Amino acid sequence: MPSRENQILRLIKQDPFIQQQEIADILGVSRSCVAGHIMNMNKKGHIKGKGYIFPSPNNAYAVTIGAANMDFTSYASEKLVYEDSNPGKIISTPGGVGRNIAQNIAALKSESHFISVVGNDYNGKVLFEQTKLAGVNIRYFHKLDEEKTSICNSIIDENGKCIVSVNDMDIMEKLTPTLLSQSEELIRRASVLVIDCNLTEGALEWLFNHAGNVPIFIDTVSTFKATKIRHWLSYIHTLKPNRSEAEILSGIEIETQKDAAVAASWFHQQGVQRLILSMGAEGVYYSELDNKSGYSRAITTSVLNASGAGDAMMAGLAHCWLQSMSLEDSIRYAQRCSALTLSSENTWILPNKSSIP
Repeated sequence: MPSRENQILRLIKQDPFIQQQEIADILGVSRSCVAGHIMNMNKKGHIKGKGYIFPSPNNAYAVTIGAANMDFTSYASEKLVYEDSNPGKIISTPGGVGRNIAQNIAALKSESHFISVVGNDYNGKVLFEQTKLAGVNIRYFHKLDEEKTSICNSIIDENGKCIVSVNDMDIMEKLTPTLLSQSEELIRRASVLVIDCNLTEGALEWLFNHAGNVPIFIDTVSTFKATKIRHWLSYIHTLKPNRSEAEILSGIEIETQKDAAVAASWFHQQGVQRLILSMGAEGVYYSELDNKSGYSRAITTSVLNASGAGDAMMAGLAHCWLQSMSLEDSIRYAQRCSALTLSSENTWILPNKSSIP
């Protein structure tokens, strides 16, 4: 949506009965100019009919943009012995932060669209078909010829903790602003936009500048990749870092709930509307600008694989946003999504809605 239309839409949301001449006077343009923009927004579906009725919540959907890769995961059955062969098992599953989030949103019975790139190779075809079968709309899930689908190889110790991962994700360089622009209309009509920091800085910049009024939820992915959004914090509605990622971004050491509150205040000063800070086994600290903050203890569960738990939490948050749930209820729901993934070998969940009360 052009910047002028964004300005007009903000005024309409503040006062759905505002007159076109009032808008023109506020923006310093002609009434006919305002009328033209409103007609254009009607055609695009941003507003509907007289009184500037907004699209029905029944048309709400999430768009997730991020990585898709095949996960090769090695599970050690005994205490790991370094520089030696270890007994265990190795499995391969569809993965990638963005893809996991999109699949989980669909599993939670919300409309889910996914934008990413894979190679036109065996792994890419598996990811493409499995994501489609999971109920995700893959119209803008691009298969690229002569490119290698990204792969992530992880080692999980006997306690379910990821010891090390190696990823080969060069293909993400191909998810360019030019490719993203093909889905611009889908993005601008979304009810929530979920982005993971596996994207290039150029792709992130394009999204922040073209998302319009759509609330942006950010998954920071890692301490290294979190730094990409340091200069875009004011564009972010919901930020979901872990403790280390929040420390890298804010420069504030976080050991206690009091530290978490100080960090949250810093993020709000930068323009972040909501901070959902994972404190690991201790639980989640959450804070909303000029509103509620609190702490939610972790849900006790057996841990088989910690990978993907954060993706499930983000999917839960996005689903709850689409359902207009309160922040506190959203946090607890998202934690239950995360707990289900912790107890599974997969990096995503396959519940029906009733399995997460």
